[in-house]
Amino acid sequence: MDDKTTQNELLAYRSYLENNIQYINEIHNKIERLIIKLEKQHISVKECFAQLENEINLLLKVYSHFTSLGGYNYCLKLKALIDSYQQVTNTEIQLSALYYIHSKILSLQEEQLQYFPDMTQKQALYDELSHTKKITEDDIHDYSYTWITFKRNAMWFVVLFDTYQLVNTNDLSDIKALSQNYYQATFNNTTITIRDPLRLDEQPSATVLLVNYHNGIYGYFYDSIGRKLGARTNILQQMAQLPKGYSLPLYGRVRLFGDSYMYLKHIDINKPR
Repeated sequence: MDDKTTQNELLAYRSYLENNIQYINEIHNKIERLIIKLEKQHISVKECFAQLENEINLLLKVYSHFTSLGGYNYCLKLKALIDSYQQVTNTEIQLSALYYIHSKILSLQEEQLQYFPDMTQKQALYDELSHTKKITEDDIHDYSYTWITFKRNAMWFVVLFDTYQLVNTNDLSDIKALSQNYYQATFNNTTITIRDPLRLDEQPSATVLLVNYHNGIYGYFYDSIGRKLGARTNILQQMAQLPKGYSLPLYGRVRLFGDSYMYLKHIDINKPR
């Protein structure tokens, strides 16, 4: 087999794969919309899981034809999770787990697609910054917008920042709960709001991300810190998709590194919104 024949076969397979990817993405969009409907209680649990099961079975059939596509095993895990949720009470259903496994399917799929022969890489819309705790003056000069990502209860979040600190609750004083998701505390003689973006039934984490942004300090309980990004325009706000009827203070959901991130608005409970 000569190089020209091999190249033609690759081009034909790529075209075939891209056509199927469009169909696969339509299924993924349906799955995400169903989870959002369940989150907003716009659909019954029984009806939602029946529809999710149908969409996942379709995905498994398509994935079975492609050794080059990742996510098959996580697709099986999502199917197993939905099967198990149909046997428990509504209060035991963890939506964050559904979001997490679905995002892993997309992540693995995108990861393997980028290595497919001769597929052109898209130009990055943003740059990943260094993993130092403070952005340098040069970085501030280069980027009009900088973001930090963090994980809480298996869900990823992203917020704007100028500088940030990672502290423990021991470094704060006068911590008191204002609601399930908002707390008030004192840090360096300043009263700040600390937000728990995805608290389940447990207590807040012992670690807090303190973000300084436009001369304000905002706190977030987190489990782990992710990547930092910089861009010359607020590209994430342009990418953000806000679920219909969503009332939480956020810009919307964005896709980063193959995962779904909630792009949060900074809230100071002591100031009028």
